[in-house]
Amino acid sequence: MTDRRGAAPRITFAVLAAGFILTSLDMMIVNVAYPDIKSHYHLTGDTLVSWTLNAYTVMYASALIPMGGIADHYGRRRVFLTGLGVFTLASLACALSPDITVLVAARALQAVGAAALTPTSMALLLQVFPRERHQRVIGLWVSAGALAAALAPVVGGVLVQIDWRLIFVINLPIGLIAAALAAKILPADEVAGGAIPDLATGILLGLGVTGVVYTLILLPTVGSDETSAWGAACIAAVALGIALARNSRAPHPLIPAAVMDSPGFRAVNAAAFVYSVGFAVMLLGVILWSQGLMGYSPLQSGLAIAPGTLLMPYFAARTPAICGRYGTYRTAAAGCLVLGAGMGWWAFAAGRPLPYAVQILPGCLLTSVGTIIGMAALAGSIARIVPKTSYAVGSAVHTTAKQLGIAVGVALTLCIYGLVARRGHATEGIQAALIVGLLLETVAAGTALYGERVTQRQATGQAQVEGAT
Repeated sequence: MTDRRGAAPRITFAVLAAGFILTSLDMMIVNVAYPDIKSHYHLTGDTLVSWTLNAYTVMYASALIPMGGIADHYGRRRVFLTGLGVFTLASLACALSPDITVLVAARALQAVGAAALTPTSMALLLQVFPRERHQRVIGLWVSAGALAAALAPVVGGVLVQIDWRLIFVINLPIGLIAAALAAKILPADEVAGGAIPDLATGILLGLGVTGVVYTLILLPTVGSDETSAWGAACIAAVALGIALARNSRAPHPLIPAAVMDSPGFRAVNAAAFVYSVGFAVMLLGVILWSQGLMGYSPLQSGLAIAPGTLLMPYFAARTPAICGRYGTYRTAAAGCLVLGAGMGWWAFAAGRPLPYAVQILPGCLLTSVGTIIGMAALAGSIARIVPKTSYAVGSAVHTTAKQLGIAVGVALTLCIYGLVARRGHATEGIQAALIVGLLLETVAAGTALYGERVTQRQATGQAQVEGAT
């Protein structure tokens, strides 16, 4: 199969996956360079340095849905290429930043480019490949991003040993090559035309999501900045309420009614949100455990979980067959439960004098397999639910749900760990967080199964209506 410009499908997939890899890598890799950035700019406190991480998280989450709506209306290829250009130029600006203020601003610009890349890369995959291959290509696309995020500590650890700026320089050749190939091989835009979608809704949604993420960033230290946290939460609640009300009444809504009113779409995104909360608990929990309690360096921590990440491409390729046999929702539920089982193992093994092969490796394998199966099945279900004309905005809503879940998970983990560790029981703090993660993945599995039921009910109702007419 080739796309409409005759490009080999593997090249097309590689170009689109490169965009997702860049966004996933940069979301995680800066964590490794945190001490070096602080030292380079001669900073004594952590507040400004932390915004090299927070600015990316906030801007990425807030810009996703507006970018998805713009891409569906003005053209996914155009927005994808623009996102690549913005991300690559912002990476150069990060590498050349003369001070921390410029670095934070460049990171925010990076995030805007990333927000343009993520929904458009998924939407273009769905547009280019036939429906029967959607689950497979989305599974491999998810696997590429997850693998990049998982290997970020390893890659970052190696690069930081030379110069911390290389974590941004590495984006330049990838971005330039991907942009050159994308301009040649991606199909021409299928522009929706007609009236412009209500972009004011996008601005309000972006403001609301920004408020939520900012509140969650402040939450673990709310005692020192309580006014800012409550203010951000109030702004978020008002902005999101107005945005949802406006979207439901707008003659040309940013998120079409066919998407918003689908019970299956709501259930899948609810499952993705809860899954992502648990996923973030797992990811931060194992970092706190390995680096904080066991004394691993970031590079050693990355290598410790690397065996599991190597299984991701295999299980991503197998997920479509599993979905075909057991159903997408049941496969997603199984992935959530396997991820939860990995956290359960780590909660049991933490603090026990066990060798790596017993203490860390089993949980590493379970969490990696569960992560990729759950993530791929949930993302693949979006392609089955969302109309072709709304692929980008549907993907953006799904990604936003996951990003909000990750932000909640990080705040939740730090709160749980902090509450228990302050009593002098750091290991018990890790165990408590991991057990909460296990419970969250159980809820996510139940929500996915509920999504199967409401989707079947919706399909039956539509068939009855069509039969009556």
